[in-house]
Amino acid sequence: MKKRSFLTFFLAIAIAMATIAQTSTTPEVPRNYKPQPKELLPMPDSMTENEIFPVLGSFDLTDKKGTSSHVTITRDGENKGIVWVSGLPQGKFKALIKDAPATYKIPAQKTLANDEEAVEATGDDATATKTKSKVVNGRAIQEGTLIFDKDANTLYVNIGNKYNEEQPATVFPEMTVAADSAAVASEADMTDDTAKKPKKTTTKKPVIKGITYTGTKTDAPAAAVEAAPAQN
Repeated sequence: MKKRSFLTFFLAIAIAMATIAQTSTTPEVPRNYKPQPKELLPMPDSMTENEIFPVLGSFDLTDKKGTSSHVTITRDGENKGIVWVSGLPQGKFKALIKDAPATYKIPAQKTLANDEEAVEATGDDATATKTKSKVVNGRAIQEGTLIFDKDANTLYVNIGNKYNEEQPATVFPEMTVAADSAAVASEADMTDDTAKKPKKTTTKKPVIKGITYTGTKTDAPAAAVEAAPAQN
């Protein structure tokens, strides 16, 4: 009797397992089936030097009096955080990067002769590349600020104002006018008609000293890297 009950129990379990196996089997995969490879996005191109340092290149700048200057900005051969500005009446000078991609501090320094003037002084094109940056101009310039607005394709240079660590662009009112207007409009939209009108606050305008130059970028930077000039 016990043997018959055991066989019956075993048979029931076998039937149940067969039923479960039939309902849970996966479709048979053909032997010649090959899954399609996933589409891979193309590898991004490496960034060019101009994308990393958009300030490099040639510019046509003018001062407030309308005097124009053709300026070239090249990268220092030994320090990527330094650029050399050549073409302004003050002479050739260096600027130190403070905020990427194109905000620079112009330290107080003695300038060098502009590249074109140095080439004329040497009189030898074969040695111009080696010697043009070593001709000392002797002029001294005060601290300043250099900013290139990539979206507007505009370079701003001020020589004479101390560099503002917190807000470098304040020395260039034309750069801050649009931002200030947008901020005022945003505050006006957020103010409820039933609320009290906010008190008018007057922002003290910065005193702009020295000389300011503005202008547009005219071409891509040259492939050559500026050799570090030797200053006395």
